[in-house]
Amino acid sequence: MNRHERRKAKKFENKAQHFVAKGYTKAWCDPGRAQHEDPYVWVFERDGPTEERPGKRRAPKNIFSEPDMYTIRHDDDPDARDLRLEHGLGRIEAAFCAVRRDFIEPRRTLGPEERAALYAFAAAAQWRTPGARDHIREQWQSALDKMQAMQAEAENWTPERRAREERFSALREEGAPSMDMEDVEKLVASPLQSTLPAYVKSLAPLYARMKLSIICTEKSPGFITGDEPVVWFDPEAYKRPPFYQSLGLAYPTIEVTMPISPTRMMLISHMEFPEYFDVDGFDIEDRLVNDLNRRTCRRARKAIIVSRNVYRPIWAEMGTPPDDAAAA
Repeated sequence: MNRHERRKAKKFENKAQHFVAKGYTKAWCDPGRAQHEDPYVWVFERDGPTEERPGKRRAPKNIFSEPDMYTIRHDDDPDARDLRLEHGLGRIEAAFCAVRRDFIEPRRTLGPEERAALYAFAAAAQWRTPGARDHIREQWQSALDKMQAMQAEAENWTPERRAREERFSALREEGAPSMDMEDVEKLVASPLQSTLPAYVKSLAPLYARMKLSIICTEKSPGFITGDEPVVWFDPEAYKRPPFYQSLGLAYPTIEVTMPISPTRMMLISHMEFPEYFDVDGFDIEDRLVNDLNRRTCRRARKAIIVSRNVYRPIWAEMGTPPDDAAAA
């Protein structure tokens, strides 16, 4: 391969970048496929199949990706593709898949390293999606709009007002962290490139302070997953005053779930459960598994993944408010 060919190959290296890791979704490949068929999962729209839009078979490599979603661009070389974030996510994914294969599927005791790999993957899975990207961009776009309005207003300041504002700026503590408009513009333009490593670094240790359990089932189709696989849910939030109803890891009843495979789901909470918690013995009519799948389905942005050509309408149900919800 000559230099020109190497540069061309570099241009398209890791072009399709998965916002739900393809190594993760491979666990949902249909075990009933024919031997001559390539592995595939079943993809359904979140609200359920219709005659016009039935479930579709898709290879994990062909779903949940966008071009250059994590590629970092540099002002001094706009054509260069910095893939350090994409490669970092790949290492987190590889560590998770190894723990799933070597520990979780055979129900082996998880050590500190294995747990750290799970927490890092869950933190990344939560914040690497288009939904997270749009949320971060919306937050910082509001700040950018205000900064731009202030800049436009400053053009009409009187000399006295300008001198007063300069004195106020000089009073700020020297060396204190600050962000200028250029920093905020970069956040809006590239939300994940600017924030994802920090989110993972800060969230994973918070998960590590909580309790970890692996919920297990052998029923079919088992657990589903989706394009937003991590769900925060607090069954007691509605009882708090409105100002305190937002979700937070400090609340004692918060539950963080992430499907690991059709037979395993990770639960991070403040509750004491066995490390591996088998629900099939008491889950009458699959109510618990269906309820957990409903969380996953309703959290999904557009689509869910199932290991079989099965979609249960209960997954799409919004649920009904508790009898005492009106008193909250």
